[in-house]
Amino acid sequence: MRNKWFWLMTLGLAFLVGVLPLSAGLAGEAQKKEPAPAKEEKKAEPPKETKEAPAKPVKPAEAEKPAGLVGTIVAFVPESQTLVVDVPLGKEILRIGATLTKKTKIEAAGAAATVEKLKAGARVRINFRRVADGDEAISVEVLGAKKG
Repeated sequence: MRNKWFWLMTLGLAFLVGVLPLSAGLAGEAQKKEPAPAKEEKKAEPPKETKEAPAKPVKPAEAEKPAGLVGTIVAFVPESQTLVVDVPLGKEILRIGATLTKKTKIEAAGAAATVEKLKAGARVRINFRRVADGDEAISVEVLGAKKG
């Protein structure tokens, strides 16, 4: 008697596992709606020839300056050449500690500047990249005093 129940349970379980997913998939296919017929698209007419002046060549777009992140200088550590900037991102603040290298471009009022311009409280636009040992500043533009 135990042997019969064992086989009934085993076969029943196999049936449930094997057949139910198939029947659920087939039922889902029956319920799918056919897509609505597509509206007829108007064919584009070729442009008519006119005796207008030829179109002027389009100037290539000027290369834009990378946007960077605008924030406030918290500190500058001359010994390690590290600039710490707080960038507001909504309710959060991103704190960037970027190392200045020989290749870092520092600008103030559109002209080249020195690290002496990097004072706490100044607003800056900073572009940086992630390197193996931290962040490295690509460029720092001093925008002026802190807003607000």
